[in-house]
Amino acid sequence: MAAVLVTPTRADGHRAVLRGLLYRRQRRLHWRDENDRRRAHLITALAALRLSGVVVVASGLDPKRQERARRKCMERLLWELGARGVGEVVFESRGRGLDEDDRRVVDVMRVQNSVSPQLRVRWQEAEREPLIWIPDIVAGAASLATAGQERFWKELGPELAIERFELN
Repeated sequence: MAAVLVTPTRADGHRAVLRGLLYRRQRRLHWRDENDRRRAHLITALAALRLSGVVVVASGLDPKRQERARRKCMERLLWELGARGVGEVVFESRGRGLDEDDRRVVDVMRVQNSVSPQLRVRWQEAEREPLIWIPDIVAGAASLATAGQERFWKELGPELAIERFELN
């Protein structure tokens, strides 16, 4: 799971760059839908934006417990973002029911004081918010890097971190 930090003053410029990368009938950018040549093009464009952020990677994943792994990654990601002073987080919407599950994770974290009560968290459809495309691409590059294919990740620059943790 990835988060990319974008200041409000740079958000509209980033959105314009991202929309400019779409093919004519393409509604959004999504790493899994692109071939290697196109991925290289997207990475070059994102590298020019000089991104910063964090990717959390969990090991010890039980394939039968994907939602548990997501919750643990969300918890770690929100903690990392809080430590970086982030005030608002926008997650990609996965539909009403799954978004509600995610909201419950955030609520539990607030009760446990593991996330700031001032942190605003919301969900947005990817087709409506191009900034959501950035962490998807960054996560895709990080996933390949974790598997030993580092060329895309290295091009993104030094301000993106991969934080690894073990699922218990």
